[in-house]
Amino acid sequence: MKTLIKLTVTLVTGLALSAAFAQGFNMKSVEVMDANKDGMITKEEYMKHSNDMAAWDKMDTNKDGMLDANEIKVGFNQK
Repeated sequence: MKTLIKLTVTLVTGLALSAAFAQGFNMKSVEVMDANKDGMITKEEYMKHSNDMAAWDKMDTNKDGMLDANEIKVGFNQK
C-alpha cells in the first residue's frame, strides 16, 4: 500500500511539473529544480524535471554542467 501511495504521489507531482514546464520555465521552476538550494542547477537536478536537453545545452553557456545565477536568469527567461 505504501508503494502505491508513493507511486501515486510521484505520478501526480510529475504531471504537475510537466504542465508547469510545458508553459515555459520561470523562476518558480528554478526553485523547484534547485533541490539543494545552492542557487545553481546541476544537470542531474535539471534532468529530474525535464528531458529537454536542447534547452539545457543552450542555457549551459560555459559548458560546466551547472547553471549559475546568470545562466539561470538568461536561460529561463528566454526559453
